[in-house]
Amino acid sequence: MDSSEVRRLARRGELTGRVGAAPADERRRLRVEATEVVWPLVYQRVTRAAERARGHHRCASAVQRLAPECLDRFHDDVEAVVDDLFAHADLPIANLEGWLTMRMPKAVIEGYRKRRGRRGAPQRPRIPIWLATGLHDAPWLVELAKVVLDWAGVDATAGASLWPLTRWAELRLRRTGDVAADEATVAAEVEVVLTAMRRRRAWYEKNVERPLGRKQAPVWFAAPADAGYAEPDPLHLVEPYERDDALLSELAGRAIDAMTEQIGRGRRVEDVVTEVLGTVFGAVPDSYELDRLPGADPPGPGHVVALIGDPDRLERVIAAVVGILRGRSGGGGGPSEGR
Repeated sequence: MDSSEVRRLARRGELTGRVGAAPADERRRLRVEATEVVWPLVYQRVTRAAERARGHHRCASAVQRLAPECLDRFHDDVEAVVDDLFAHADLPIANLEGWLTMRMPKAVIEGYRKRRGRRGAPQRPRIPIWLATGLHDAPWLVELAKVVLDWAGVDATAGASLWPLTRWAELRLRRTGDVAADEATVAAEVEVVLTAMRRRRAWYEKNVERPLGRKQAPVWFAAPADAGYAEPDPLHLVEPYERDDALLSELAGRAIDAMTEQIGRGRRVEDVVTEVLGTVFGAVPDSYELDRLPGADPPGPGHVVALIGDPDRLERVIAAVVGILRGRSGGGGGPSEGR
């Protein structure tokens, strides 16, 4: 997109004033134009160096190769620099790229702090003396405590885990040189840090629990069947047996109503029972059984259809139906008269 309007307003020192007074549609257009100028500078001056420092060499090779978490950080930094441009471009700017490059480090840091503040996390996480003392001033544990505070205040998530243990294990290796330590080691050390933090309950809730609670819950993604992922069990609002009982009760009610009507017209009970039960219970869709293991569930609608297909059991079914119908009619002989 052509960024000539943003450049023209910046050269005249009118960009900040125009953004503040413009209607929403024009502000969106100016932001898109400004983003086109800002994003290549942010990637070259900020993102690439940061990704190299993290050991993310693929992410440092091109914007298109940024991993999802790294791409989120990149977008946040671009947004912060655009906000800074709109807030401070109130004097003529002859060299827009040079001006942005000069202000970029401060803008990125301020944007990061504002995002943490919106999450209720401390903008500048620091390790208090009491916490360092509780960790016996062990350098790695103190640094891990700082990393925990940093992580609690950012939007990023670690998939299905609460903490990015793989990344922290790599950091531990760089800091300590201990090649034997793995994710389980780091997980145990995180618990040591959290235990020390919880000694000041109010401090822990404010600086760790509250911002952690504002992270987006992880969403399950579809993975290839041979990738080694096990899809979690679906969440049911009711237990399967409750769903079965509700369905059977509904079908039985429909059947009794239909049989009462037809027997009242003088039809034979045997004919009515077989026809109505077969129609009502046999009409359940096949999808009813799709989520069930064979033989793992109690008798369902198909079991009723099987009963009426067995001559030896049909008589008992008819007798049971006649008893129900007599009970409905107040004990009279109405239902049996149609036999």
